[in-house]
This record gives sequence, C-alpha cells and structure tokens, in this order.
Amino acid sequence: MVKVYVIAYEGCYAGSLSNPQDLYMVANAHWRDQYQGREGEFEWQTLSQDGAPVTTASRLRIVVDSPFIDLEAGSIIVVPAMAYPGGKEFNKKLKSLRELIHWLVRQYENNCIICSHCTGSFILAETGLLNGLSATTSWWLAEQFRQRYPDISLKADQLVVDGGRLLTGGANGAEMLAALIMVERYMGRVVASQCERTLLVDTNLTQQAPYLILPRQKQHSDSLILEIQDYLEKNLSEAFSLARLAASFHISSRTLMRRFKEAVGDTPNSYLQNLRIEAAKKLFEATSLPTDAVMLRIGYADTSSFNRLFQRKTGLSPRAYRLKFGATTRGQQGSSF
Repeated sequence: MVKVYVIAYEGCYAGSLSNPQDLYMVANAHWRDQYQGREGEFEWQTLSQDGAPVTTASRLRIVVDSPFIDLEAGSIIVVPAMAYPGGKEFNKKLKSLRELIHWLVRQYENNCIICSHCTGSFILAETGLLNGLSATTSWWLAEQFRQRYPDISLKADQLVVDGGRLLTGGANGAEMLAALIMVERYMGRVVASQCERTLLVDTNLTQQAPYLILPRQKQHSDSLILEIQDYLEKNLSEAFSLARLAASFHISSRTLMRRFKEAVGDTPNSYLQNLRIEAAKKLFEATSLPTDAVMLRIGYADTSSFNRLFQRKTGLSPRAYRLKFGATTRGQQGSSF
C-alpha cells in the first residue's frame, strides 16, 4: 500500500486537493484490472494542521481525515497551491503556514516524498530543502521566486522538476503530471499510460515556455532607462544599434549598457529581443499574417535567425505556436505594433 497525504489549508485551491486523489483512484482501478489481488494500490488521506475543516479559495468546505501526524517513510505528501493574494498578503500567508513548513521538514527527514506546484512550490521552498537544487513554479511567479529564493535554481520553463523525493510543478494542472510520475514510479508505465488516456492528461506538455510572458522589468527608479525602455517598445521595427541608441539619449554606450543592466538585469539588445518576441506572439495569436509579415513588423529580416530565437524563447516554432494559440478567424488583421 502506497500512502498519500494531501495537505489542506485555508485558501488552497480545491483542484489541487482533489485532482491528485482522483488520479490515484483511477490508477487503483487500472491496477486492479491489470494485477488482480496484487498489493500496491494507493491509499490517501487529507490532513490539516489541527484536523479541522478548511475552506478553499473557491469557498468549498473540506472535511479532513486527521491533523498533522508523523508519517511512515516513503509516504507521499501533496502540498497544494493557494490563491495568490498579492505581494504583502502572500508574505503574511506564508508566515501563517510556519507549522506546516516545520512539519514538512520533519517528514522529509523521515524519508517522505513531497510534491508541490504553483504557489505550493513557495511553501516547499520556505523549508530550505530546495536550496542548492532545481525547482519550478508557475511561470508568472518566476521573478518573485528567484528574488525570494536565490539559492534555488529555478527552471521556470519546465512544467515539472522531478528531484526524486522533492517534486515541484508549474501552474495548476502540474499536480496531475506529478501524480502520474508517482503512479509510474510505483505501478509502472502501463498503468500510468492507462491513466493518461482515461483522464486525457497530456504528458507531452512538459514546458511552460510557450505560455511565458517575457518580463518588461520596469520596477526600478532609473528614469532615463525607463525612457529608453519606452522608446524601444515603440520602435520595435528599427534596426538595433547600441551606439545610435546611446547617442539619442546623450550618454555613452558604456554608460547605457551599465545603467541598463543595473536597472533591468538585462542588456538593451536582449530586452529588445524579448519585446519583439512578445509582439510576434500577439500577432500569431490574433492575426493570420504570414510569418514574413510578422517578422517585418517587429524588425527581423532573416527567417532562420527569427525562427531560432522564437524557438529558444517559447519552446515552439512560429508555425507550432500559431497552431496552438492562433486565432480561428482567418483574415483578421489585428493591431499594429
């Protein structure tokens, strides 16, 4: 019997609680069909700090099985995501979960496995167990995660990072992939594959990169660099020249490069590339413009260079991106950039 303990706390997402349990239930059904009478099924319970019911982010009242207890070695712990309340409130929420965080450390020391995803990855990161390791979280929280946990190697483009006994995932839905990893680990590939087909879980979706919105990094106080960022945003199609850009703002190229990197954390050219790729994504999503026309609008003339950059930034080719996210209405012209 493989024991799974799903943690419930105030404000967590209901799906983060129920989705893994539903998947383990389906896995058990396939296990029984495949290996009648053979031990090895999953058994799960829901725990809260004091054993009291909790209310999820969507106001569902969850009755739990038990308060926190010390678990057997090899048990699987699922740390669900929570609704993100904003910076200061999020900090308060994490502080309110100190007992859960200390409990997770004790269970890990007892050789338990911990699975988390999205904002739940912050809870796991608070334990310090991920320091020096790789992890992921929801792509739109990547910068906050990096700033808060500099000792963790964030793989924001990955949907799940399997660290053996520590698994982290991206946005909601990643909890299903983490549960499938557990199913394959304990029940084998055949049962895991049956679960994928039964529940239509796309295990080919391993990256968050296609969904990333590349950051514009304007949370700084350098007014000149903010002006330069605005200029770059409004002149995407212009050929880039660091010397010409610096001269336009009456500073040296060296000073521009230094101040830009200090304020933005990136070079002007790399920042412009991000702006151009975001503009291209919007055009692929909202219009039927051919790739050559999209390239011209955002300042690219070389198809192979554009394709390589787009693939590197999004994890998809321009054609694949349009097929996945593009508008269904052909001939739509969309907005200009």
